[in-house]
Amino acid sequence: MRAIAKTQPAPGQIMEIEVPPPTLGPSQVLLRVGGGGLCGTDLSIRRWDADIAAEYAPAFPHVLGHEFAGRIEAVGSDVEGIAIGAMSTVTPHINCGRCFYCNNGRHSLCTQRRIMGCHAPGGLAEQVAVPADNVFVLPDGTDPLVAAVIEPLTVACHAVLERVPITASDVALVMGAGPVALLHLLVAQAAGAAAVIVAGVAADATRLAIARQLGAVTVDQDSEDLAAAVRRVAPRGADVAYDASGHHDALAAALPALRRGGRLGIVGYCHAAAPFHSLPLALDEKELIGCRAYNRGTWVRSTALAAALTGQLRQLITHVLPFAEIDRAFTLLERRECMKVVVLPDG
Repeated sequence: MRAIAKTQPAPGQIMEIEVPPPTLGPSQVLLRVGGGGLCGTDLSIRRWDADIAAEYAPAFPHVLGHEFAGRIEAVGSDVEGIAIGAMSTVTPHINCGRCFYCNNGRHSLCTQRRIMGCHAPGGLAEQVAVPADNVFVLPDGTDPLVAAVIEPLTVACHAVLERVPITASDVALVMGAGPVALLHLLVAQAAGAAAVIVAGVAADATRLAIARQLGAVTVDQDSEDLAAAVRRVAPRGADVAYDASGHHDALAAALPALRRGGRLGIVGYCHAAAPFHSLPLALDEKELIGCRAYNRGTWVRSTALAAALTGQLRQLITHVLPFAEIDRAFTLLERRECMKVVVLPDG
């Protein structure tokens, strides 16, 4: 069968190849993949950054894809309650279920966690066998493309609803204008934020335009002081902020835009030192809070929310490409000429 795989531990080396069809285990389900999203992690795997190589170190060829969904084609002998033909999304995290963190509902911190598409074979293939416990069945009529982007929506739900929860009177600041950033915008709006400010740079002009269409106040940090722009909306400063950019300057820019006692969730992965002035953090009792992926319970919230946000989520999917155009898909990502790219086995 056809799959998108990284064939060697070196920069590039991602292509469509033929791989053996999956073997279905007794506690697994077989998914006919309807689409898979690409994100910054996939781009890092393509570049084969040193920290990515050290963290994942998979066997090659390695099938990519940690954002994917499709229809159930078969179920293992021990699987109950999942119907053939059901549209489903999949959490790609394979947890041990026994460690301190799993037993306390903190699955993202599992000491033995493996991720499909990163440590283990992923879902960018015609078919994939996954643990039945990782499957979340979606309502009839769910758009397959929307189903394919529920995984990054779950990342935003974990940050906005669980780690740095928002209240109805809050003004939220989102650092970054990429897909994950705009998913934070949508979740914050759904949670009742009074206003959401999305901060990008000049290169994000097209993405900032989409953010405005979705109801955000936008700031181009290359031409405007962020703290001053935020205080035109919230005179005390933003109540909460989420760094979805992963840029090393984001903390230094976001902290002055927060009110006293404000909270900043760190969502984007920064692979460089991120200096900031710590004295105002102490004097104003601001909080920095790490946000890593999601827990199993987060998926219950995100799959329910996806149904209400179908129109907005579909708006974020700017390109739908067949596996055969995987090079083009990555070029769009590298050049920031897209919002969300979904690739399909059959185009």
